[in-house]
Amino acid sequence: MRNLGGKALAADVASAGSADTSGNTVFRRVLIAIKDDSQIEHAVELARRAGASEARVLHLNLHESVRGRRYALETESSGAGLVEAAILELRVAGISATGQLGDALIDRAGQAIIAEATQWAADLIVLGVPRRSGLAARLFGSVALHVQRHAPCPVLVASAPASDRPVQSATPVTARMAAARSH
Repeated sequence: MRNLGGKALAADVASAGSADTSGNTVFRRVLIAIKDDSQIEHAVELARRAGASEARVLHLNLHESVRGRRYALETESSGAGLVEAAILELRVAGISATGQLGDALIDRAGQAIIAEATQWAADLIVLGVPRRSGLAARLFGSVALHVQRHAPCPVLVASAPASDRPVQSATPVTARMAAARSH
């Protein structure tokens, strides 16, 4: 892994789950794992609300393995640009930030996130919006589900913006009930 955006502190400034003066739980060291630039703003806001004073951005350059050879799904420079953009957003929000650009096989991303959180001694993990829906995640697995099940600390998973969420249509039963009330 390559270190970007400065040197990480070796000592933790506060223990996980400490409380601020208002009695709210504060997570000082927050690992933010992001897949693309659409996740940065929401992940930074979650870290800010969690009370982060120090954050590490993790972006994994995923690889597919075909016949024993690895093929990157993006260029290293685009991944580094994403990490730098997230670090800048965190610093604008008043949070000290560093970044890591890592490599992982596409089906090992969750394990790489957990390993980084453990090595860095994160108090909280913030994940970007999951790409798979509930059924697809159950059938094929998901990074978010794997991290939630195996993480050494609490995990926050960003939800999709309201504009990206599917519109819930009325079920036939509730539609019939509404129609019956209007008659």
